[in-house]
Amino acid sequence: MGNGEGKLKLGKGSAFVKTHIKRLEQEEDTWEADFRAFPKPQGQTETHYLGLVVALPRNNPLVCIPVEYTPDVNDLADLLAAVMRRPMTDEAHRPRRITFRGNPRWEELFPHLHQLGVEVSVQNELPAVDEVYVDFLRQMRRAKSNPLILYTPSPTDIKKAFPAVAKWVNGFGHIEIGDQEGYGFIVRAIDYGGVIFEDDKPNTLAEAMAALEKRLADYFVREGIE
Repeated sequence: MGNGEGKLKLGKGSAFVKTHIKRLEQEEDTWEADFRAFPKPQGQTETHYLGLVVALPRNNPLVCIPVEYTPDVNDLADLLAAVMRRPMTDEAHRPRRITFRGNPRWEELFPHLHQLGVEVSVQNELPAVDEVYVDFLRQMRRAKSNPLILYTPSPTDIKKAFPAVAKWVNGFGHIEIGDQEGYGFIVRAIDYGGVIFEDDKPNTLAEAMAALEKRLADYFVREGIE
């Protein structure tokens, strides 16, 4: 991601390459996108943020990316490039429209989104982002001393789409998912004794979640857990 300052940088050397993004299929969906500040732990001086993109109308989180400084327009461009190329619960694609909160720092990116056929709207409130952000904080509080949980869809969505993953994080352990610097994803399921499953072969987050769901479902069957 960017360094929290400077003018918009697109093309070679950046994540947001319009020629690559324009090759993606465009679907008739609407997203909300924003950065939200994390509460500061005691003793922390810098404000950290969470970049979120949420799909309407079901408020499905498509990407959650932490940033350890005040995000600028390059961070927004990186966030949108990540969600279009590797959404957590969908295939790579461009949306029809994206809604943002009013922020002068974002405006430099808007003409480039229009060139990609993506409509831009600005409004005072982003209720879908608010809902997912609050749920993310709730999940972090539940995790307590556990390592980072990067995939945190709302409870109703995860129970429907990934029932074994939902069962795991609600009583057996936690999961970790991350991008390997452009070389696909790595996913782990960890209980209180250590790693019980790890896979670094998925090329997309959707594949990583599917692999995790299958292995955890097999684990529960093997252990006789209903």
